[in-house]
Amino acid sequence: MPPQAQAIPSPLPMTISPGMFAAYGALVAAAVLMILYLYRGRAFVVYWIGSWLLVAGSMMLVARGYDDIRLGSVVLGLAQLLGVWSAGLMLLAAEAFPDDPLRWTTPLKVAAATAVWFLAGPWVLPLNVMLSTGPALAAILFGWASLRYFRLGRRTRHIGAYVICGGMVLTCATSAAAASVVIDAQFGAAPFNRLLTFNIVLSMFVALGMQLLVFEDMTDELRRTNRELAFANREVKNLAITDPLTGCHNRRFFEEIERREIQRHRRYGAPLSIVFADVNHFKRFNDTMGHEMGDRILTTIGAFLRRQVRESDYVIRWGGDEFLMILTCSYGEAQRKAADLKVAFERERVAGSLPDRLGLSIGVASAPVDADSLAETIREADSRMYQDKMSDRRPESSVQ
Repeated sequence: MPPQAQAIPSPLPMTISPGMFAAYGALVAAAVLMILYLYRGRAFVVYWIGSWLLVAGSMMLVARGYDDIRLGSVVLGLAQLLGVWSAGLMLLAAEAFPDDPLRWTTPLKVAAATAVWFLAGPWVLPLNVMLSTGPALAAILFGWASLRYFRLGRRTRHIGAYVICGGMVLTCATSAAAASVVIDAQFGAAPFNRLLTFNIVLSMFVALGMQLLVFEDMTDELRRTNRELAFANREVKNLAITDPLTGCHNRRFFEEIERREIQRHRRYGAPLSIVFADVNHFKRFNDTMGHEMGDRILTTIGAFLRRQVRESDYVIRWGGDEFLMILTCSYGEAQRKAADLKVAFERERVAGSLPDRLGLSIGVASAPVDADSLAETIREADSRMYQDKMSDRRPESSVQ
């Protein structure tokens, strides 16, 4: 006969202490936050790590019994001290978010006062009075922290802050319940175990909120960095395509848009005209009145021309005292625009107290339908500008 099969032994029963389970869970949470700190080196994460380590220490101290009543009272007082400090660090973390400096004078004084109370109190006070103080203070700090995290959530719109706030509210309630239970001199271990089990679940909830808040803060900072980088790129590009003196576009910008404007002109038949403007007698004013006056004239003309065009049009400083205007209009409209510019600039000259003989010579040309570039149109507008300059019959007497 086959040998009789041996029975599989039943597993030995294992008793899990809620206190030690909570302590190990707090150590795991602290370890995870330490790893997270490598990616997010912020003060508030350090406070969270310290808070979880203090929770772990407090739970380890209360996880076993003590034969000596006085020694047990002192150890329980130390455990409550660590619990209160843990709640205080949770509050400080909310105050320090995202990376604000803290004034440590008041927190250190409060920490020292609580240390004296919880370490010296067991020698002079009844046990139930002593043990009720810790949960009561923790309830106050957790309630205060819940308000801070709620305000933080309203300010930042981070869901993680609201999750932590909810956990702090419930932790405040359980701490207050623990304080009321301890007041009864006949309290037993069962109520504490139930509260401790509930707090373990709350701790997981709070730890999740911490991870979420850090992730949201990192994402928010990344968005801000991207916006700043995009703004910086736009600024660099604007500097590269803008004449620093007049604020008009430069020839590099013209090279970027020429092909696009030609394609639009040829594909859709949109009218495209060039207005070429030159400052009359600019060299004489620049030589006799100084470069400061010359810069002032160019700056005034650049600002004046930019005010005279639509957003779809462009004003380009072509070189020296020459300006090029690219207008989406017909040849006739461009001619009328040129005439209006000369009249309007005379008013601008008087209002700006610029020299009397200062004026604009303007030439106009329109791009043909089959144009491959604007080079020929610009030469034509330049030639007509020169004709306009030569037609100026005003005597060139000495500059005022």
